Amino acid sequence: MTRDVVVWWVKRDARLADNACLNEAERLGLDVLPLFCFEPCLLAADDTSNMHLHAQWQAVSGLRAALRNHGADIIIAHGEMVEKLSKLHAIMPFTHVFAHEEVGNDITFRRDVAVAAWCRERGIVYSEFPQSSVRRSGVNRDRLQEMWRSRIVDVPPLSIPEVRQTDQLRQLAASTAFPKLTAFTSNNDWQAVSEVDAQATLANFLDHRGRWYRGGISSPNTAFTAGSRLSVHLAWGTISARQIWHAVRERLAALDPEDPQCSRWKQSLQAFLSRLHWRDHFTQRLESEPALEFQSLHPSYRDMPYENDERLHAAWREGCTGFPMVDAVMRCLSATGFVNFRMRAMVVSFACHVLHLDWRLIHPHLARVFRDYDPGIHLNQLQMQAGVVGWNTIRVYNPTKQLCDWDAECRFVKHWLPELQGAPAQQIVSGDRVTGYPGPIVTFAERAKRMTEVLYAIRKSPDAKAATPTIFVKHGSRKRERSQRGKQPRLSKRTPTLFDNEPSE
Repeated sequence: MTRDVVVWWVKRDARLADNACLNEAERLGLDVLPLFCFEPCLLAADDTSNMHLHAQWQAVSGLRAALRNHGADIIIAHGEMVEKLSKLHAIMPFTHVFAHEEVGNDITFRRDVAVAAWCRERGIVYSEFPQSSVRRSGVNRDRLQEMWRSRIVDVPPLSIPEVRQTDQLRQLAASTAFPKLTAFTSNNDWQAVSEVDAQATLANFLDHRGRWYRGGISSPNTAFTAGSRLSVHLAWGTISARQIWHAVRERLAALDPEDPQCSRWKQSLQAFLSRLHWRDHFTQRLESEPALEFQSLHPSYRDMPYENDERLHAAWREGCTGFPMVDAVMRCLSATGFVNFRMRAMVVSFACHVLHLDWRLIHPHLARVFRDYDPGIHLNQLQMQAGVVGWNTIRVYNPTKQLCDWDAECRFVKHWLPELQGAPAQQIVSGDRVTGYPGPIVTFAERAKRMTEVLYAIRKSPDAKAATPTIFVKHGSRKRERSQRGKQPRLSKRTPTLFDNEPSE
């Protein structure tokens, strides 16, 4: 008897473990035909880069190898998704399409809607499965903790099920290969992305590197090893938040109280779990308010007087602003796709508050150079660091202070700025001119002061004060406000100094 066939549409979920699509297919007794498609509409998007294309290639290559070890294979295609589904259905009629819920940008949302409509018109069952605590179409913020517990904490990761696939389906999938995309490049400095690499990275973090997480992630010199380095795997779906959460909890439970390093391990792993939870908090905000891709979450900040000087924008992109810490970070990102959170926040703050560039203008370039680009995190952080959310503290990162605090010996900036390699660290830190390196393209203090005055004037305006409570109820964190529910959100009233305004880490 011929079983029904389900197409498992692989998007940002290239893994076999903790995979709801595969587990549901097994429960229903369906044959599985995995399908991954390089979609021209996404490849041409201004937030897509070769770095992302390479990550997908690695992730799907790893998935194909894993499937073949289970006696199955995956179709690899190139074209728009509805077009490919139509052609595949003509060759091999299928009854179901399973996919994980994706919280992406407007392009992926419209694509998902089109696929769902195509399935509905043909009587094909189209089902999406959550892979995080984010709830489709939004959720009352008071229920976020409940969603996290019911989907992440109380449910162990799903085991790898049997992947049923007939010889006919296997041969069809095996006959496909990666398209020859002219833009495709590779770089050994880019972090490897696959399910195998994800598990190895998690194991290494829990066995060795995680001890230095708390405190170690603040410096660009130590973050490459002290950080979890799991963000790229979460972004491309080679591991799930649920897998990570349970693995960390097991590690915490196994800590030996007699071990002299027990306290450091505990503090670091608990700090990491907190950040893991916050990831879904921000992603939920994009799911609840998709328009924040195009406009500020708070309506009072939608007409900011940005200059958007292309000369300044180009200097920032290329790492030629004359501010060593900013330039080193931008060049490091272009080469590796990674820097720590503090440095990411600094370059956004610098672009918006000092160069007076719109966060929407800098969005595409940063998205392209983030190996771990995830719209739900990226777009929210852009708005937060630009100071246009409306209730968060306005943070102005001074690149000179960041250099003194986190790279006083100038190891990081000398590595990424070869024109500074022969200069003494003190000369670089003090801001003295170095032959061959440009001077500052703007005056930091004056321009930062001007933009923060604009932001605080908007915050104090009657329209902003009237709008903020409603927006906060829908999108604000409940962590510190549970005892003040129903009250106005507590806004930061202090004017930030230009040298001493840092988030705690």
